[in-house]
Amino acid sequence: MKIPIIISAILVSLTACQPKPIPQGAQLRFETLEVDMGSLVYKADATCSFEFFNSGKSPLLIQQVKTSCGCTVAQWDKRPIKANQRGKLSIKYDTSHPGRFRKTITVFYNGEDSPQVLSIKGSVAYPENFKKMRGKYYTYYSLTAFKPQFW
Repeated sequence: MKIPIIISAILVSLTACQPKPIPQGAQLRFETLEVDMGSLVYKADATCSFEFFNSGKSPLLIQQVKTSCGCTVAQWDKRPIKANQRGKLSIKYDTSHPGRFRKTITVFYNGEDSPQVLSIKGSVAYPENFKKMRGKYYTYYSLTAFKPQFW
């Protein structure tokens, strides 16, 4: 009765001491996970990039990149990135929305740690023709065209 318990305890302890297998697939490593774009000009081009490295043993293929809203667009090389090679993910932000922003970019790839979440942040300056009223911003045109409607 004691022998099966002792044998199973020895087997459990031996399997627990096994080293973790080294991943053989693609591994995506970004140099930074967040980019601060700083203060941007209203309706000007705003781009940034995320540099990455394939530290795995097999080619890396970015399958899809999803952004948190339509004001952020991602571009990347659709070809596989070989082992120990670098690549770049370019992000373009639409600066026609004044104010502070924080957007996420989710990268799906053929590795074990997929997906990887990146983020951009910054602020877009309000244009000169914006007027502040009670904490909200309105354009000059919206102030002159405003007509209250009563039912």
